[in-house]
Amino acid sequence: MAFLPTISRVTLEENKADDWDFIYTILDPYQEAIDEAEDEEEILDQLTDDQHVLLVYDALYGQVTNGGFLQLIHNGYGQFVFGTPFIEDLQRWSLNRTVQLLQQAETIYMEHREYLEQDRDLEEFSALYKAFTAFEPLDDAFYGIMDEETSLFRQYIEKHLDQFARLA
Repeated sequence: MAFLPTISRVTLEENKADDWDFIYTILDPYQEAIDEAEDEEEILDQLTDDQHVLLVYDALYGQVTNGGFLQLIHNGYGQFVFGTPFIEDLQRWSLNRTVQLLQQAETIYMEHREYLEQDRDLEEFSALYKAFTAFEPLDDAFYGIMDEETSLFRQYIEKHLDQFARLA
């Protein structure tokens, strides 16, 4: 059985002015269900590809804007961005600039995966920013495209709203 949360039309309407407010109105019931589940896999296994994209895009955006691709990988999200059909799904969603950026990041990630995924304490992780600078131009590029691409992301959700939530 597929997971499909119910969202208030009023709440959605109240949050339509800002892309992230709108996205979080859709995303929050997913996060709540995952947080409340005894086994988060019970929820994750019920999600469609597009619903997975919703969750991974949130992680991508949050991690890269907070600490770049190094943080994304250090916090264990590299496998979800680069080891799944996520990039192809974003292409289907027409986030072409993000796709190009992620393809470049994926090349770096795959070449250095073992090194990048080593366990590090906070001090070692912080030192990694000086020792491994290959992602810096991609981090900067992400900031340059993130608002426009997030708008496209939101538009996809709006056009396919019935795949993400029931409205009440």
